[in-house]
Amino acid sequence: GLGVAEIRNEGYTVSVEIRSVNNRFLEVSCRLPSFLSGKDREVKEIVKENVQRGKLYITVIIQEDSEDGLDFRLDPAAVQSIYTLLTRLREEAGVEEPLRLEHFLKFSEIFEANREIENVEKTWECVRKTLLEALQDLKNMRLLEGNALEKDIIQRIGSLESSLERVEAISENNISETTKKLRERVRILLNGTDVSEERLNTEIVLLTDKMDITEECVRLRSHHALFRRILGNESAVGKKLNFLLQEMNREVNTISSKASKADISHLVVDMKEEIEKLREQVQNLE
Repeated sequence: GLGVAEIRNEGYTVSVEIRSVNNRFLEVSCRLPSFLSGKDREVKEIVKENVQRGKLYITVIIQEDSEDGLDFRLDPAAVQSIYTLLTRLREEAGVEEPLRLEHFLKFSEIFEANREIENVEKTWECVRKTLLEALQDLKNMRLLEGNALEKDIIQRIGSLESSLERVEAISENNISETTKKLRERVRILLNGTDVSEERLNTEIVLLTDKMDITEECVRLRSHHALFRRILGNESAVGKKLNFLLQEMNREVNTISSKASKADISHLVVDMKEEIEKLREQVQNLE
């Protein structure tokens, strides 16, 4: 998502831009004016109160309105350090081009704010308000994106449920057919050998039980219902849904290993594809 805000104050304007991308945990990167560098920790604390997950890039820009120009002064020590560094770089790289002013201007460290402590605190208060507005703008955008994402996810869960119903229907018919085929093949292999009917039934039951996917289907249906409930929660759900998708994928893999019908195998491929798409979508949920 993206959140932006701007507040005009006496003598200057504060602009804040927040860009958020997917990340397993909350990670905040701030770019503050040098005289506010000590407020980095406070910025991160404010973000933590509003966002639980994602990688956020925050840029704070303060534009002076005064006609006297920017309230900054040159830092001679920083200039000397950068000169030494660039000179050594020229020597190591064998560059003959002389150093020019434009090379130094790429380093913001050569300037420092010429503000009094009182002015710094007043400026920070304006920055804090602007940051909160930008965070609200970010949350509004994430909410709109989330609503669209939720519709797509629910549709894919519905597709999984439809495929599961077809798998169960095919499986029910498949068990009875497989039992008949097994019984006939066993009789052919025995070729008249005297084997009790009870022993024959027991062995066939054991074989068909290994192909029975009833338990996997029941668990998978339970996972689908839980997925819908978690998705409707107000709290952060991304990690929970990701773990649940791993369990769903495990059940589908088991069904695939037990399936002896091509129709079930084809449906399993479709289900695994939907789960993979869901996994990609869930990565974008907080």
